[in-house]
Amino acid sequence: MSLLTHLNLNYLRIFLVVFRTRSMTQAAKELHLTQSGVSQQIKSLEETLQITLFDRINRRIIPTSEAEILYNECSRRLDDLEAALRQISNQEKVLKGKVKIGFPPIFGNHTIVPIITEFGKDYPGVRFDLRNGLASEMIPLLLQGQLDFAFVDSFVTDSYLIQRPVAAENLELICHKNILEEYGPYRHSMEFYEKLPYVSYTESESILNSWFQANFNRTISEPNIRATVMDCNVAATLAVAEIGASIVPQDLAQNLLSHNKQISILSSQTKVTNNISVVHLKKRTMGAAAQQCYEWISESLTKM
Repeated sequence: MSLLTHLNLNYLRIFLVVFRTRSMTQAAKELHLTQSGVSQQIKSLEETLQITLFDRINRRIIPTSEAEILYNECSRRLDDLEAALRQISNQEKVLKGKVKIGFPPIFGNHTIVPIITEFGKDYPGVRFDLRNGLASEMIPLLLQGQLDFAFVDSFVTDSYLIQRPVAAENLELICHKNILEEYGPYRHSMEFYEKLPYVSYTESESILNSWFQANFNRTISEPNIRATVMDCNVAATLAVAEIGASIVPQDLAQNLLSHNKQISILSSQTKVTNNISVVHLKKRTMGAAAQQCYEWISESLTKM
């Protein structure tokens, strides 16, 4: 059976002070205890460990070699334990801990990551584990406790999860004019779009398909995907480099258009909106860092 089962941690705290001061009387003053109380606690510790920690010689206490070993180990480890207890009980003013967040490619990289960056500047003691993917990838991670919360762009039906709408992002299909001329003349038709090369965010082309579904009520069965990326800025860069047409957030598309006249925002009869919700496990207790980050991001999104 483990010695810790019978060991009172308060014994170790008293032992450290007695060892440091080499005096039961001085230790009692520091700990606001009686001298007899300190002496009894040390005796109980010796009995529990079945060793002698201090030799009593001429009214002086002299640590044994076992006491030296115990002091060297306990002084550091109890300090670490105290720090950990303060951290998890929120008694430290400095926020610490790891926050695990999931998000979809476009909205996450374009909107969530900049917010997290600002949060990280204000709370340097917080670390992040960021996962980029579709809702179908985020949900299992939430249910397994591998994420504190996640942003998803589809409706969640699992009864163990809480979902709250937080944002709506308009999307645009952009393309370099040279590509349009190569496959043109341009016209807003499914036949024309079927000929174009594309930059996609996932192998399933779900974001690209949503644009065609909204505009033509059908999708391209085998689109010409020239590149697959996980970041809307990379997608925009590839569109500028004439790799293919790409779906990007509306404000990013407008910014590109203002700086590069060779980029076209392709006609859309129906605006495609990426509806975003934040999701977390219903009965999971978030750590202090995760809760603070969750509230920070939620508040930042309401201001946009």
